[in-house]
Amino acid sequence: MKFLRKFGGGVLALALILSAAVIPASATATTYKVQLGDSLWTISRKFATTIDELRRLNNLSSSLILAGAIIKVAEPAAPHGEIYETYRIQKGDTLGKIAEAYGTKIEFIRSLNGIVGDMIYADDTIKVPKRTTPAPTPTPAPVVTAPTKTYITYTVKSGDTVWNVAIAHGIPMQELLSDNGLNSSSQLNLGQRLRVAKYTIPVKATASAKHGEYLDWWTEAQYVVPINKVMRIVDFDTGKSFNIQRTVGAGHADCEPRTAADTAAAKAVFGGFTWNPRAVIVECDGRRIAASMSFYPHDIAYISGNGFNGHFDLYFANCIRHVDGKPDANHQRMVEKAAGIQR
Repeated sequence: MKFLRKFGGGVLALALILSAAVIPASATATTYKVQLGDSLWTISRKFATTIDELRRLNNLSSSLILAGAIIKVAEPAAPHGEIYETYRIQKGDTLGKIAEAYGTKIEFIRSLNGIVGDMIYADDTIKVPKRTTPAPTPTPAPVVTAPTKTYITYTVKSGDTVWNVAIAHGIPMQELLSDNGLNSSSQLNLGQRLRVAKYTIPVKATASAKHGEYLDWWTEAQYVVPINKVMRIVDFDTGKSFNIQRTVGAGHADCEPRTAADTAAAKAVFGGFTWNPRAVIVECDGRRIAASMSFYPHDIAYISGNGFNGHFDLYFANCIRHVDGKPDANHQRMVEKAAGIQR
């Protein structure tokens, strides 16, 4: 059905195509600010509508739209005639959980919100079919308890040093000295009894299945990944992985690739040796921890035959540089990326 209307001597042809693909009359209208890179096709996908309907609502004679323009869009009726509403994503949510809660399918929510894949982020809002009954109260995120510190008693044996006792129990040497009123010059005696700290670091909720726990280096992470801990690194952007071992480090973890194959795999991810940090996930003991890693060999190497002459830096939340004892903003930003923290 076509309508011809004259305006100031010109003729504007308005073609209104009525078909099953057109948004139902029960739809409500809203506005949308065109973003750089948008097209009528991408906007139609985002709002589960059609290009023809967008043209009709906005009296467009072509598909040209400009970034910054405000256009009308229609929010269609849901499969059972309901209108769409917004839902704020909670920690622990998945598309499957949300679809089940609102009586729809994952594919429908993807199409409605222009989502590709399964990645969603806590505190983002998405469109969902409006329920005829109240939505269930979201389950609150589990309360994260603080790390706990207890003590065990250790009896010094022949050959023990403060260093190897500390390493064997996964704590910093300085902490062992402090807890026992010792200093770096103190000697241990056979049969001497030491108070040795033992930490329990609770598992924290993460922003999504892809993200890692955000653990503070000083009170949490350094006890989860102590010296000599073997870990698997998963690059946040590519998903490629390799094995490493923490060999030393106080303000952050100094680490080395386990084998020459791990060095080659890391070089492929980083494009060679570089100081530029990347967001990574550290996998160890069934946990996934947000971190940042650069890959440039420097200073002392403890592992031989791995093709890496030195160690590299692995940062967790609130780590500091060894050279000046200050935070590194670039590493901290990558840690937050791996944790899904948006500032």
